[in-house]
Amino acid sequence: MKPWHRAALVTFSLGLPAAALGQNFPEAFFLVARPGMPDPNFRETVVLVAQDERAQATGVIVNRPTNRSLAELLPSERFKALTDAIYFGGPVARQGLFAVFRADKVPGEAVKMLPGLYPALLPSTIDALINRPPPKIRFFAGYSGWGPGQLRGEIDRGDWLVVDADADAAFLKDTSTLWQDMLRRGRSLRADAAERVASGGDR
Repeated sequence: MKPWHRAALVTFSLGLPAAALGQNFPEAFFLVARPGMPDPNFRETVVLVAQDERAQATGVIVNRPTNRSLAELLPSERFKALTDAIYFGGPVARQGLFAVFRADKVPGEAVKMLPGLYPALLPSTIDALINRPPPKIRFFAGYSGWGPGQLRGEIDRGDWLVVDADADAAFLKDTSTLWQDMLRRGRSLRADAAERVASGGDR
């Protein structure tokens, strides 16, 4: 393994909250940044997030492709098939490498976000995925993380809309309109919920 690759994997692994390793999250969803989001790291982003029972959240931005691939960064026989763009996953551990993939059988340890959808958090799992990549896999530089209760505060403040996670949307080839599409979906859900409250219950 190249020194850069090894260092990146170790950096990412050490940066992850301990609660994210070796257990299933009870909830996964998309965060959709509201227009005018003050943090440039998250402006016009859609973030795939998993939250544990302590309200500690970890995720990746799914609509920020970079102009580099693993095949370009690590030119060797081992990486030549990995020509898809690496995505910017978030501002935490930017030198770390992370992956989200779909599989029936998980190579090594991974945390289930949705049925058949997993993020790879550990260097050994990412290494196994690089050796035998599944048909659906996306690599990320860095990740997004929130401490217990922090994300709830940002949502209550109005920074984010929350939309049900969709495994297909996490692997779109063209993500240029994903934020606008998810923003419309989130606003529609909020309008529907407000109408139900106003009418006194389910329609």
